[in-house]
Amino acid sequence: MKNNLKNNKTNANIYIPLNGKIEEITQLTGDVRLFKIKTETPVDYVPGQFFMLSVWGAGEVPISAASLPKENGTIELCIRKTGVVTSAIHSLETGQPIGLRGPYGNGFPRDISTGRDVVIVAGGIGIAPLRPLIQHFINKPEDAGKVTLLYGSRTPDEIIFRDEVEEWKESGIAVALTVDKGNDNWKGNIGLVTGLWPEVQTNFKKAAAYICGPEVMIKAAMRDLFFLGMPDERIITTLEAHMKCGVGKCGHCYIGPQYICTDGPVFSYKKIKERSILM
Repeated sequence: MKNNLKNNKTNANIYIPLNGKIEEITQLTGDVRLFKIKTETPVDYVPGQFFMLSVWGAGEVPISAASLPKENGTIELCIRKTGVVTSAIHSLETGQPIGLRGPYGNGFPRDISTGRDVVIVAGGIGIAPLRPLIQHFINKPEDAGKVTLLYGSRTPDEIIFRDEVEEWKESGIAVALTVDKGNDNWKGNIGLVTGLWPEVQTNFKKAAAYICGPEVMIKAAMRDLFFLGMPDERIITTLEAHMKCGVGKCGHCYIGPQYICTDGPVFSYKKIKERSILM
């Protein structure tokens, strides 16, 4: 879905953030927290779109929506503490203000899943942008055939949304997990997420895939799916970039003929190959 800035009703000035308030903070792993934010004006968005989140004096950072839009107007954003801005966000407490611009970018195309099995491939915190897509398929199972999630993490303790993964299984999602390094309590698979293809019970030539994770994982997963026979236009990924403005003005995320913030961040493998993105 193309985000039309002219029709974005969140704020008349695209450079001025909405006033948001942190309603709830959940510690997911040692360095990852889930922030539930309520804005003064309800914001509508689709899975795959992102927001520019800001803290006064620290700056802005692009964060993908980690939940479906809620009736009470709250937005859930999953944030790893990695730099100045994300550290500033992690220092905030419930009830404190935070700025938010968006939504920006294109969402995941969901028409390609109709009548097809779906393979969702996530690596690390890449599960966050895919979480609302999983929620969508659980809420509307008629929008896809069998849905399989392949999720890889560095260690068992770094599996994000661990409790929800079990709920997803109970809701009919087939789930296969893997870690780079196990521990004494881990009885599951150890290895790359791209080693889990045998766990997918589908005809790849007729299925669709959504991918998010580290760049090296994205490249490997897209390549493997191509060789498994999945058409390029049904291999979908969302890309990260050093985005500063979110609206295609600053040029920080310009790659080839594309701006990741406005032409993406969601692309098909077909577009990525045609436009030499990530190649």
